[in-house]
Amino acid sequence: MVGIGVVLGGCSTPAPEVEKTPSVVSEAPSPTSTPTPVPTGPVKPERPADMDRTDEVGAAAAATYFLELYPYVMATGDLEEWDAMTWAETCEFCTTVRDESLVTKQNGYIYSGANLELSSVVVGALDTLIGGYPVTADYVQSPHRSETVAGDVISEDDGSSGQLQIDTISTDEGWKILALVVAG
Repeated sequence: MVGIGVVLGGCSTPAPEVEKTPSVVSEAPSPTSTPTPVPTGPVKPERPADMDRTDEVGAAAAATYFLELYPYVMATGDLEEWDAMTWAETCEFCTTVRDESLVTKQNGYIYSGANLELSSVVVGALDTLIGGYPVTADYVQSPHRSETVAGDVISEDDGSSGQLQIDTISTDEGWKILALVVAG
């Protein structure tokens, strides 16, 4: 970084004389630092670059990202990314989460937890009929809690685990989730 007050030295020619006038010096107030706000709520997950791909790698990235959005959507009511990825005509899970998120936001409920960790993510063969990829994954979901501002519990659980199947399709608008079901 270049500083503003750079002093140049070593000039071999003298500077021309300038008529000197009295100068007025005023002290500028010293800048005060403003603390950077620290996020207090859930942080929106970062969209992976692999979602730009339209192959198996993109399908796995889309499925993983969509599930990472779940606790964020439930806690914030920010549905922009969720809606962009939802194929509402076929994904009952997607529309149910959307509806529950809106109820939570409209009522001022406090939602926390439900973070999902995926493992053993496997992308199945391209379904040539619809042009999508089935993605299966083992999951572990942390406990969640939903409560009123007064602290009355609306819902809570101890978390869960199992296997999911997430049906994905790459479209001109990006990846869509066709369905999400808990497998056997």
